[in-house]
Amino acid sequence: MQKWLGLWKMDCVQKVSHGVLPASSEDPEIFTNSDYVVLGETYPGQEQEESPEQPDPDGEARSDTVGGGFFSSLFGRDMSSYTPEFLLDVRSRVNFTYRTRFVPIARAPDGPSPLSLNVLVRANPINTIENYIANPDCFNTDIGWGCMIRTGQSLLGNALQTLHLGRDFRVNGNESLEKESEIVKWFNDTPDAPFSLHNFVSAGSELSDKRPGEWFGPAATARSIQALIYGFPKCGIDDCIVSVSSGDIYENEVEKVFVENPDSRILFLLGVKLGINAVNESYRESICSILNSACSVGIAGGRPSSSLYFFGYQGNEFLYFDPHISQPAVEDTFVESCHTRKFGKLHLSEMDPSMLIGVLIKGEEDWEQWKLEVMGSTIINILAKRMDDFDVSCSMDDIESVDSNLMKKDTNNNENYGVLEGDYVDIGAILPHTTNIGGSEEDDGFQDIHCKNQKIVVMGNTHTVNANLTDYEVEGVLVEKETVGIPSPINEKC
Repeated sequence: MQKWLGLWKMDCVQKVSHGVLPASSEDPEIFTNSDYVVLGETYPGQEQEESPEQPDPDGEARSDTVGGGFFSSLFGRDMSSYTPEFLLDVRSRVNFTYRTRFVPIARAPDGPSPLSLNVLVRANPINTIENYIANPDCFNTDIGWGCMIRTGQSLLGNALQTLHLGRDFRVNGNESLEKESEIVKWFNDTPDAPFSLHNFVSAGSELSDKRPGEWFGPAATARSIQALIYGFPKCGIDDCIVSVSSGDIYENEVEKVFVENPDSRILFLLGVKLGINAVNESYRESICSILNSACSVGIAGGRPSSSLYFFGYQGNEFLYFDPHISQPAVEDTFVESCHTRKFGKLHLSEMDPSMLIGVLIKGEEDWEQWKLEVMGSTIINILAKRMDDFDVSCSMDDIESVDSNLMKKDTNNNENYGVLEGDYVDIGAILPHTTNIGGSEEDDGFQDIHCKNQKIVVMGNTHTVNANLTDYEVEGVLVEKETVGIPSPINEKC
């Protein structure tokens, strides 16, 4: 009895540390009749008498599913009804979680220690101490630091499953597991597997200055995925286009890929931040539209410093797999261990605004159709080309000649009319208007900050000899109204 209570307490501590248990002061909304969406597939919600032990066609009990309530999160009981088709689809998606006792990853000399309080709380302390004694300078588990890598693996794994087996693939026995085994084993926790935790860590160290044991963010995860895809062409993805700071996609970059091969498969990884401390409610419809697309391969997001893999939604709640459930590193049953019907629900208001969106495009026709889907999106923008591709080749002498008398400092009024180093200069008037970027002049959808979508250039050392504007990066950003204006029309030399 005491042993059981000890295990129960440890489970509670882990769930609290991962934020699985919702605050008791807030009752989650219940959507009894709302449809469920799973990566572009829609399933009707149904009202039935509670029957938590009713089996699925795949032979597992419904009690494996996790709803949104307190006891549901704690004990994994089914508090609502799901169709067998929905549950089978959920179980068929690939899900990667924490692992223990895998091939050791050497600690970096200037990196974190494998033995930490965070790992002791979240893992079995005895196993952790045993591993530390056996390999004091190695990581034998990613508990406490690998959750973003695991959700990145889930995103990539579901993209590859869809690419090779189709979206209608279902896990319904050993034969189907064998069919996808080659794909899933690419993610096994060994240095030889192309998409293993070990290789994510190696790519993160090289590209993002991440040490083993350090938590990845969306940008580091996206860069690692891109590098690993390029290093393993056999995976079938021809190109991986990454944006680590926006949902902007540039048509000229995509068209270059299709010129070489109209049937190219492209994975888009879009790192976005949809608010300051929480997701802005105005983005809800666009997030749902992304997950409801046939091109969607999910979103790696979650709570602050606690990543989750979102694969669908119901009403205002988003459905996710939780990577914070540790499993032993296994070879024989690895593929089977990457499937589960246990999922959680998270309200939009609880989501972290930083997330990594995955979209898989299979050929030029797919691309044209998807462009129409996202025309009204407040998150994804299809632009003609990058603004730093524009030819803005004015010398610094030309810039200073633009109303030179005005662009000087008025010492009497203590106002600065000059262009100083570090100034944000609005050069929208002199750039070609090939696309409608940002829509209206004011953008009130970015929390409560009234910002202006401007094309700006950050001025560096204006005294450098032979300096010209091609030395400075031009980009569209949201800034407050503190930019230095350039009168229009400008000098004809520009």
